[in-house]
Amino acid sequence: MEDKNSTSFTKDLLFHLEAIDCITQSYPFISTSHHMMILFTDGCGTLTIDDIPYLVTKGKIFLVQPHSMIDLSGITKDFRFYKISFSAFQLVQGPSPYIEPIFSEQVEYTLYPATRFTRLTEDLYAMKSHSDYLKQQVILYELLHLLFEHQLHMDYQVNITKAVEQTIDYIHKYYQQSLPVKKLADLAHIAQWQYSAIFQTLTGKRPLDYITDLRLKKAKELLLQTNEPLKDIAQQVGFDDEYYFNRRFRQIVGIPPKQFARQYKQRTIVKDWTGHEVEIPATPHRIIYHGETFGDMLIFNVQPIGGDKKSISKSFYKNHVPNVQDVAFPINIEKSSKLNPDLIIFTNNDEQQYQSLSSIAPTITLNSWDSLDERILLLGQWLGQQQRAEDWLTHFRLQENTMWEQLQKDVKPDETATVFTFDHGKRLFVMGCTGLSPALFHPCGFQPHRQVKKLLKAGRGYKEIPIDHLPQYAGDRIFMLLSDKPESQIATMELLKSDSWKELSAVQNNHAYLIDATKWNYNDAFTREKLLGALPKLLVNVK
Repeated sequence: MEDKNSTSFTKDLLFHLEAIDCITQSYPFISTSHHMMILFTDGCGTLTIDDIPYLVTKGKIFLVQPHSMIDLSGITKDFRFYKISFSAFQLVQGPSPYIEPIFSEQVEYTLYPATRFTRLTEDLYAMKSHSDYLKQQVILYELLHLLFEHQLHMDYQVNITKAVEQTIDYIHKYYQQSLPVKKLADLAHIAQWQYSAIFQTLTGKRPLDYITDLRLKKAKELLLQTNEPLKDIAQQVGFDDEYYFNRRFRQIVGIPPKQFARQYKQRTIVKDWTGHEVEIPATPHRIIYHGETFGDMLIFNVQPIGGDKKSISKSFYKNHVPNVQDVAFPINIEKSSKLNPDLIIFTNNDEQQYQSLSSIAPTITLNSWDSLDERILLLGQWLGQQQRAEDWLTHFRLQENTMWEQLQKDVKPDETATVFTFDHGKRLFVMGCTGLSPALFHPCGFQPHRQVKKLLKAGRGYKEIPIDHLPQYAGDRIFMLLSDKPESQIATMELLKSDSWKELSAVQNNHAYLIDATKWNYNDAFTREKLLGALPKLLVNVK
């Protein structure tokens, strides 16, 4: 019996290529008048199509109907995608425009491998200015056919994926028993090589690594709940040999089982930013800290084992954390799991990511837009170093007060300040309670501009504004952050050359400063200490 979708695609529809574009700039929205295929070759975040969110990753393909609205504002990193627009015509009872779904209601596709689809798309884009219409049409049909084949085989993929998922349930039930991969593949009724590939796609781990991690997780629970001998605990979780259990535990967890039991029986319950009540070690040591205030950790006697290394590599403290491992941005669950942390501090309120991370280790969320004092005191409580936190803050406030007192001859009472930056291309932002901005405001220093006060009061980190609204936000002093992204740098330079910029009183009074955003647009403790020495030099040297 012939599939209805197959008949529609192969017999009843004709397709016509309208355009292909490669987009790298930050367009907040795209509206469609034709059918559209979108292939992401770079970028990550959330793409919203007609109010439905989809996860963007490299190689992800979207098939979008006409008259749809595509929102790109949730994509958090620089992105690059091909946009192929085409028309469809239905042949039944004469040619007529066809705006319904091509295959089914499915919008997002992940082809494996994606290399052929990507190569064909690149070939089509390379022919953009050529007049070989027939070859362009052939490539369009090939692309559609790849998606069509994927659709036809989806039922089979769903079935074998479900079979592998059932074996994962089996592992959780019988982890104490011998579980060779061949036995699991036989239970799923698929080849062993195919089983391992699907298993790793679903879990991010090879089957034997997954089983070992599960057994060690159960062993940790027994170590904390009982005083049974190691030999008995090893057997209960599926290890026949006590010495092999001890060696694998130390390899993966980082410390021997007995030391783990002594250390982690001392635990404390804390409440985090997003309302979770979490039981954490009283003195955690293997900590992943993921967020822009990573430098807060460096005032404590703790070296984080994981963080966003790309961001760290541009910071002042990059040489102070030589052994930190990269867990990427957005945070990568597999990389985080391999580090075997005993605590994860996550400056994000994404509940889905939180749930994934909390399956690895105790995870607590922290609002990185809180004041420096609030963050340091909270970290001191979580790390069991309250006195160290209080001592650091006392010393820092003393140094800060001294700096502003020395600047009294340069800073007039009640002078206001505003921090601006271009980001995500040519989009202008005024900074609130994050980055450089909070460091400028002090009873003896600068005061926030009235518009910035509103951001601070609302707890907002920043606000996007039209360029022509800049005078409404400009304080007596302007600090313009210079991005490391070329398009944003160009936008900054264009603004600095404009008449509207030159007419600002701060500019005319020589009170406008160009600041390296990659180094100074942070509000962490380490950077704030550095700023105490840098800010006076900046204000005096510009004069």
